[in-house]
Amino acid sequence: MDFARRVALVCDAVPPGRVVTYGQVAALCGCPRRARMVGQALGRGVSRCAHRVVNRRGELSGAAAFPTPDLQRLLLEGEGAVFLPDGRVDLDRCRWQPAPEVLDAAFSRAGV
Repeated sequence: MDFARRVALVCDAVPPGRVVTYGQVAALCGCPRRARMVGQALGRGVSRCAHRVVNRRGELSGAAAFPTPDLQRLLLEGEGAVFLPDGRVDLDRCRWQPAPEVLDAAFSRAGV
């Protein structure tokens, strides 16, 4: 299975109100040094849950992929994500840390 498909599977598994970082997605896909490739894959529309991916500081960095610059924040707020006063997602409260079996099951169902 190609890298973009793995990215989609990981992002689609993130629960509402939770976020992951680009680097975290890359690591969960088995390629920890490919955070930029995660961004490229998401920019091509591989996942319906791309709004749940933020940079390593919790900043919303995918505005170019959304029809309006504030859409990512609106989607996350609507799901219950918590933001800090400076506009970053509170990673301590909202970062998704999946149990290994969660992704193993998703990859297995997809034939990975």
